[in-house]
Amino acid sequence: MKFMVMQKYVNLSRLVAVVAFSAIGLGSCGNISSLSVAQTQPANKTFGDWCREKASLNPETKHTVEVMLRKSKTTDCDAADRKLSSLTKLDLDNNDISDIKPLQSLTKLTDLSLSRNDISDIKPLQSLTKLTDLGLSRNEISDIKSLESLTELTVLSLDNNQISDIKPLQSLTKLNFLTLDNNQISDIKPLQFLIELDYLSLRYNQIRNIQPLQSLTKLNFIALDNNQISDIKPLQSLTKLTNISLGGNPIAPKTCPLKPESICNWELVPKS
Repeated sequence: MKFMVMQKYVNLSRLVAVVAFSAIGLGSCGNISSLSVAQTQPANKTFGDWCREKASLNPETKHTVEVMLRKSKTTDCDAADRKLSSLTKLDLDNNDISDIKPLQSLTKLTDLSLSRNDISDIKPLQSLTKLTDLGLSRNEISDIKSLESLTELTVLSLDNNQISDIKPLQSLTKLNFLTLDNNQISDIKPLQFLIELDYLSLRYNQIRNIQPLQSLTKLNFIALDNNQISDIKPLQSLTKLTNISLGGNPIAPKTCPLKPESICNWELVPKS
């Protein structure tokens, strides 16, 4: 009898221990889960937040914060945040930047230049919906889907990247200046919707068919050097053109589709 009572006591103790351990485990998992979510959701962080966390950031993000602090001409995080958050123009060209998350709260920006950097991920730009002028030349960008939301853009430079799909550009109907030189573009159908374009540069791509361009009747300048274009008749409808650059394409005979013929340049423009 005594043995049975002792056995029940031992079993009850084990059950209590298991329940307690499970509760602790669940609590720990919950904390870990919450921590993971917190760590992977930097949305709504101000530049001041990034600045105060600078010591614990990865080297790429930390470098961006330091560049922006130099731009703000202060090391005080709150003062830098106030200054940067009020800017409408910001030039960060040629600064070896690869991580642009610290910029995502600068929603007053209308003019942003990030050319000649090492940027591949441009998702942080999708919150900057007031942008009208954006420079992203000479980076490592292949995915431009994040630009879809930037419908106020009138000037966009994307030359010298790794872009092949330009469908996201079709929503940017206010564009009047666009450079896409030296990418991997073959399909330019999305450009047919950009009827406000005045300047378009598509040098050094893999374009064959330029039929979609015939709707761009406001074009004044177009550069198509070093593609695979043989038929340039679609340009005949673009009567406002004053400069057509066509060097390095398999076009024969070399007859300008518009008058005067002097507006056509058949000499190959060197790769920049």
